[in-house]
Amino acid sequence: MSPEQQPVPSRRPAVLLLHGLTGMPSEMRPLARHLTSLGYTVETPLLPGHGGTHRDLLGTTWREWLGGARETLRRLGRNAEPVVVAGLSMGALLAVLLAAEEEAASWIGGIVLLSTTMRYDGSSIPATRRLLPLSHVFPYLGNFFYWTERPPYGLRDERLQRLVTRAVEAAERGESTQYGLFRTYVGALRQLSLMVREVRRKARTVRCPALVLHSVEDTVTSARNAHEIHDLLGSRDKAIHWLTGCDHVITLDLCKRDVARLVGEFTARVAPLESATV
Repeated sequence: MSPEQQPVPSRRPAVLLLHGLTGMPSEMRPLARHLTSLGYTVETPLLPGHGGTHRDLLGTTWREWLGGARETLRRLGRNAEPVVVAGLSMGALLAVLLAAEEEAASWIGGIVLLSTTMRYDGSSIPATRRLLPLSHVFPYLGNFFYWTERPPYGLRDERLQRLVTRAVEAAERGESTQYGLFRTYVGALRQLSLMVREVRRKARTVRCPALVLHSVEDTVTSARNAHEIHDLLGSRDKAIHWLTGCDHVITLDLCKRDVARLVGEFTARVAPLESATV
């Protein structure tokens, strides 16, 4: 068979899953399993600065978090077409920024925004968040002020709450855990707020289909966040789906099967496997 007759490798659709601030890829595991079972190639990268110590996270910027997500998307885009990007919390902001980039947008077939965090305004967030404006004037303060997560940790699932409590206790003893960091430093929030500014500036340039999923009982980020990002997006094909019976970490909480089903249905619509190019 001549080189001209060699079959072109299939470019099957893929999904990029992005975890939240201070989080880990394990947040996305149930969703990744479902999408893999449907036949999609799934990547869930560990974002720069995450997976280590608080010092590691404070040593990175939002642009580096975005760069890590972009690099994985670029690698997927070389072998997959199209790519659906789904992000949880801060990961949702990264998905928007990728879809707003000319090069990245050429690979993206759609975005899913899970518990989008434009602001930490839920009932479980402590008053420490009020120090954020000061961190823009005195950035070094962000390395000293923080809050430690307490129950319910953005979860309604009591079993998971107990697991996270044990992980928090282990982290306080200096032991590593698979659940990520449980201190949120004002310095990291400052980087998040800078990212939000960029999202507000660029979201209207997004044109791909978008699905926003948010719990009406989210104690970390209120429903206002979902409304705002939905209205900001320039996409004509966009929708909000409201969830009940769960909290912020909807990929792990009591509604995780509904979330997986909804994301799977959206992905199948915007990136059908039967249309993979050959």
